[in-house]
Amino acid sequence: MSVNNPHHGNQKSGPRVLVVGGGLAGIAAAAAADSCGYCVTLLEARRELGGRASSFEDPETDQLLDNCQHVLLGCCTNLRDLYTRLNVADRIEYHRRVHFLDSRGRRFDLWGVSGLPAPLHLGPAMLGFSALTLPERKQVITAMLAMLRMGKAGREKLDGQTFGQWLTEHRQSDRVIQRFYDPVLISALNEETRRASCKYAIQVFQDAMLLNQHGYVVGLPGCALEELYSHRPCADVRLGTRVSEIMFAAGQATGVTLQTGETLNADAIILATNYHAVQRWIPEPLRATDGRFAHLDKLESVPILGAHLWFDKPVMRLSHAALFDGPLQWLFRKDAEGKILHGVISAAREWAEKPRDKCAELFQKQIQQLFPDSSARLLRQKIVIEKRATFSPLPGSDAWRPAQAPPPGGIENLFLAGDYTKTNWPATMEGAVRSGYLAADAVTRKIACPVGREQDKTFLVPDLPTQWPARLLEK
Repeated sequence: MSVNNPHHGNQKSGPRVLVVGGGLAGIAAAAAADSCGYCVTLLEARRELGGRASSFEDPETDQLLDNCQHVLLGCCTNLRDLYTRLNVADRIEYHRRVHFLDSRGRRFDLWGVSGLPAPLHLGPAMLGFSALTLPERKQVITAMLAMLRMGKAGREKLDGQTFGQWLTEHRQSDRVIQRFYDPVLISALNEETRRASCKYAIQVFQDAMLLNQHGYVVGLPGCALEELYSHRPCADVRLGTRVSEIMFAAGQATGVTLQTGETLNADAIILATNYHAVQRWIPEPLRATDGRFAHLDKLESVPILGAHLWFDKPVMRLSHAALFDGPLQWLFRKDAEGKILHGVISAAREWAEKPRDKCAELFQKQIQQLFPDSSARLLRQKIVIEKRATFSPLPGSDAWRPAQAPPPGGIENLFLAGDYTKTNWPATMEGAVRSGYLAADAVTRKIACPVGREQDKTFLVPDLPTQWPARLLEK
């Protein structure tokens, strides 16, 4: 288990930046600001970093268990950059085959041909993807070509439309949606395929599959998530430290008061908590002057369920599998033998109040159908439901997402970070990291950087470049 950083001082003498919240957004903001020479203090109420992408100690086994399985793709350029900053990039294991299983455990793979540029790299796999009939594969290819032709600019125009409308317009059948779109999108967006914003649904396919041959590659942590944060993003990291109040004077944030009574002064504060907590931190008179807080109550929270399942015999040899039929939508092998599995249900609204033993019974039945030859018996289960896992990327939701930097007349030295802020990404680990980098960018534009960083420079890492066949197909 992580312990408090004993170094509460900071040898730097630059402007002091407080980062409140040690999830991925806060870690990214702290790491970026620290690299600029600011005197950075990261405050986290829990005893470990990572927020929703972290681990907890199982009291029965003393094992570190992840809150939920987190996956990154090759197109997550900023998340990969953060892992490099934290010296843990080598802890991510990449897989060039994405495995799918039907309800009887029959396997179907999507894979890219090494060396072929996008979108040609996935062509052979898509043509041979026998989970769909030939006419159904033609439906998908036609839709993918439409996504390519519209380009990134075209998807931006579709923000007010549901992806369900787009799928209907492009004659994608219910079976194609169940066997192709659902396994990809529900987990990527934490929302039902038909409800999600068309913009973000198409972004998933463009960035991950259609524009660059490396975009689809699946990265799985080869360790507990908590171990990815063993290298601290700044010198002064305080775990188990709760902030009771943000102090304000003359329309500016001046510091924080901790639950211990200690006060910490600051030249800038980056709030990297979830949007529910943000609304509690800011007094109503100040919220009224800062438009970033005007529409946070319109964002809708969506839960995610993670199921840790221990069996008496090996069950699954694959590292991962997307499942065509539920209730579990994805399965991950968590040990070398395949006795320990982790199942995930995204957009898990109907599961939030379901009894845990009933859940386990349904999951065991599903796994027995998937792997009928294993004859494995479920020994125990641990089910974790994050009720406010992400915001829902509904059509038009970008209008409610706040910027990281304050608007004119707002709280001029208070910055926001979190996957709910304006990142042009849905609520993902990549979106969280981008928000942290953007918040650090905003700080450097407001407060002179001690190391002389150019104000128009950004911490954001560019997207993967669009390869030439895809460029030719864009309008």
